[in-house]
Amino acid sequence: MNDRKNDAWPPPAFDVTGKLGLVKFNPDGSSHLRIIDPEVCRKVCHQKFCTHSCPAQVYRWEPDEALITISFEGCLECGTCRSGGCPYANIEMRYPRGGFGVQYRFG
Repeated sequence: MNDRKNDAWPPPAFDVTGKLGLVKFNPDGSSHLRIIDPEVCRKVCHQKFCTHSCPAQVYRWEPDEALITISFEGCLECGTCRSGGCPYANIEMRYPRGGFGVQYRFG
């Protein structure tokens, strides 16, 4: 018989959002991310997968304009959008020029 009152796992000491504060960015002047065909987002993709799969929440659906906006400055360059973030292969992702983009710090 278990007499312990709290068998639940302890909550994590931090979450992903908290750790993103440790990441430094040096954004380039132009985006390294691009929606290939905005009409696919408007008419075909009803679930907006990219807005849910990106860990940095770079993609956002703007219902008033009926388009996906991209905040490339906060991209973690993890490749999620390229390798499954869009089932319609409608996102082009290339890495930023040398010296630009995400600069990870450990700590």
